[in-house]
Amino acid sequence: MARTALVVGGAGGIGAACADWFRANGDDVLVLDRAHGHDATDPDAVAEALAGTPVLDAVVHAAGSVGSGGIEDLDLAEWHRVIDDNLTSAAVVTSQALPRVAEGGSVVLFSSVNGRHGGNELSGPAYAVAKAGIIGLTRHLAKHQARRRVRVNCLAPGPVATPMLDRLSDEELTTLRAGVPLDHITAPAEIAGTVGWLCSPAAASVTGATIDVNGGMWMG
Repeated sequence: MARTALVVGGAGGIGAACADWFRANGDDVLVLDRAHGHDATDPDAVAEALAGTPVLDAVVHAAGSVGSGGIEDLDLAEWHRVIDDNLTSAAVVTSQALPRVAEGGSVVLFSSVNGRHGGNELSGPAYAVAKAGIIGLTRHLAKHQARRRVRVNCLAPGPVATPMLDRLSDEELTTLRAGVPLDHITAPAEIAGTVGWLCSPAAASVTGATIDVNGGMWMG
């Protein structure tokens, strides 16, 4: 039986791979993305986008952006942008989507290895803080949605072969890859497969978890 999945950030990168995974599985997919004119930080805009979809079986929030530099380079405009794009949008989307998620449904958010180890100057402090916050939001939602058997988990990827890496110089990319024990840049399809597993009956006992898909960069 076809399910209905919401994929936020589903027009490109990891989100597009997740949307493709659900479609290949025979599911209906609703995509919200800035590229389509959606503002995931605006509750009214998200509610309007979901108005024609009364029931969701899976929600994947894969939207986000990065900053750069260290705390001594703090730019408040960038700080607010990165926090909003990653963390605020996840809170807004789940606030609007969870009442529509069917019993036994699944929500997957996206942290990062940066949220595990404190990040670096390639992505900036706001990104590390936002992605650490996603882990806390995941646990909060998992506790409060368990009574409905709605599972909430998050992924913490390392470097993934998406346009987000294109901003890096060859030297920066070489340095980043050197910190990956498996010496492997993750493909978006690998991430999508893990999301698919989390949204499947095979993960029926998994909730509140952070799944590390980062080639061994973090083994906590």
